[in-house]
Amino acid sequence: MTFEEIFKVIPGSADFVANMPKIWPISLLQDIYAPFGALHLVGLALMGGAVILLNLRLMGAGLKEEPLPIMEKTLRPWFIAGLFIVLFTGIIIGMLNSEKLYNSVPFFVKMTSLLAACIFSFGVTNVVAKADGKVSTPVIIAGGIAFVFWLISLGVLGNDGISAPGLFHPLSAGYAMLVIYGTRTRWFTAGTFLLLFGGMFLMYWIVGFNTYEPIYDEISRWITVLGGLAFIGLFSWEVYQGRAEASSPTAKLLALLSVLTWVTVAAGGRWIGFAS
Repeated sequence: MTFEEIFKVIPGSADFVANMPKIWPISLLQDIYAPFGALHLVGLALMGGAVILLNLRLMGAGLKEEPLPIMEKTLRPWFIAGLFIVLFTGIIIGMLNSEKLYNSVPFFVKMTSLLAACIFSFGVTNVVAKADGKVSTPVIIAGGIAFVFWLISLGVLGNDGISAPGLFHPLSAGYAMLVIYGTRTRWFTAGTFLLLFGGMFLMYWIVGFNTYEPIYDEISRWITVLGGLAFIGLFSWEVYQGRAEASSPTAKLLALLSVLTWVTVAAGGRWIGFAS
């Protein structure tokens, strides 16, 4: 799935996108492309730090002594500043690489998951944090909408022959969050991750990392599925049997989904280069 496939019914859309870097004043930015790329990374760091700190706090880890409403208020300007930088520089970078991105599956994944991530942050986790961990019906609805968009992005990513390994990024982030957050399942989580994905690495180390035999792709696919199911089980056990705090189990789940969705945004951006 790409934006080209979606908008091909619009006459002249492909030509417009292809000629975009030549249009004034976009054409003037070609010689100063690199600073926008560097600034894009700065925005990602600001935004990512704010997202991780707030959602870890919602899950009962990290800066636990800080009240949730105060922490949300403190992090909000940093998150908004980071998001503004990312969107501003991303639009410029996108216009300068318009044809490449128009035909890119990872770019579609990035944009779809970005929509989901913004809903999670502004409409779900920030609202829950302001309410000191309490989840309302509108928050559940917003979370459901964001979750659907995230699932779409994961489905597109997983069904692309080149970009499918990018699923490892949100999955490994989930395991890392559970190792940080978990108390009852921490070591079992680490062991499960090492067993499954360490085994996958060992398999490719033995047969060769550049092998393209279908059997190894199929094994890797099932290891990924098994890793996802194991993570769901481990996180469910940790949340519903773990420590009692102001944040409900639902709030903890939404916080985790928010982080994983933002990681999917980053994974989509990372795989744009590989899939081109």
